[in-house]
Amino acid sequence: MKKYALLVSTILLYGSAALAADLNLRSLDTDTRSAAPNSNSIMFRRNAEQYRQLTPDEKAEIERQREIARKQAEEYRRQQEAYMRRQAQLEAQRRAEEEAERQRREALKPITLYGGKLKIYALVNGEVITSSEMQSRINAFIVATGIPYNAQTKNMIINKVLQTAIDEKLKIQEAKKNGIRVSQKEIDTAVARFEKANNIPRGELRHLLAESKVSMKVWTTQIEAELAWQKLMRTKALSYAHVSESEITQAIDDVRKDMTVKKYMLSEIVINKKDAKDIYQLAEVLQQDPRFSLYAMQFSQSPSAANGGSLGWVAKGRLPAALENVFSKLKEGQVSKPVAYGNDYYIFKLEKIFHPDMDKNAELSRDGVRQFLQNKKLEDYSIKAIKDLRNRALIEKKL
Repeated sequence: MKKYALLVSTILLYGSAALAADLNLRSLDTDTRSAAPNSNSIMFRRNAEQYRQLTPDEKAEIERQREIARKQAEEYRRQQEAYMRRQAQLEAQRRAEEEAERQRREALKPITLYGGKLKIYALVNGEVITSSEMQSRINAFIVATGIPYNAQTKNMIINKVLQTAIDEKLKIQEAKKNGIRVSQKEIDTAVARFEKANNIPRGELRHLLAESKVSMKVWTTQIEAELAWQKLMRTKALSYAHVSESEITQAIDDVRKDMTVKKYMLSEIVINKKDAKDIYQLAEVLQQDPRFSLYAMQFSQSPSAANGGSLGWVAKGRLPAALENVFSKLKEGQVSKPVAYGNDYYIFKLEKIFHPDMDKNAELSRDGVRQFLQNKKLEDYSIKAIKDLRNRALIEKKL
């Protein structure tokens, strides 16, 4: 019984090996016997005699079949090795993706500043910005943007959130000076509108914010600041934002002239050198994260930040050569390394290239141009107004 089991095992072993290599068992048997013509085995002596009686052509055929079997076995071995390498690469990729996702989830977790102890971050015309408020604002920033809070982005997020908090204090203070108030009803309406736009059941926002360690009071203060500022800008910028017919005609003429030259659709992030200690970390993040406009909106110090860093179409030769030499070498969709120019660092993303000889020109409507110019004037006025407030304010940053 043991001999029978051993025989079956041997047959299965050789059979599976031959099958794996796609070999013929009969050819394998012939090859094995002919490989030992001087064997003392009766079976091998008999086959050695038979082998010697074969014609040269028959012997050549046996050698050819043997070579085919060898090549098949070698090819199978190579395929197995290639398969194992691919499996190892896929496994390494899977692990890397899992680790990246783990780090992303970890970086998106709510933070706690100073172990919950109260610290003062800044004074804005006597009003305090505390670590408790900053903690809520940073967590709100993480939730709203999905930008992770990690070693690469930490300082940028803190600086951005602190500046936003300072600006909101200034906006509310200036609105109150001008007799502008935002009612609780207006705030509640804005909150309800936000819930609806984000498919959040009515009244659930408070619970979601609490889960993310965001104070509802801090959240609604942000809403109050924006509503107050919008009211103030509407009362002060109406005459400033008027667009004349001659301005529209001039803008259309300028655009048509631009259509005769090569142009680049660009987005930018601009950070002053004194604030740019993390500029290379930001550039590294942007090589991996495709949300350039989101980062531009949050971190860029250029007026274009309000539009996600978009500069629109820029004609060749319009920007300084030192900058054009950077973005003109990019491919569509690529992000540049930081380049220093004047008092700032620039990071560009090349969206598209316009070739006047190949691309069709777009027709412009006067109404569209009027709306564009009006929005641009309002935007410029708002930016100038907040800069003036910063310059006049007594701001003391503690950390």
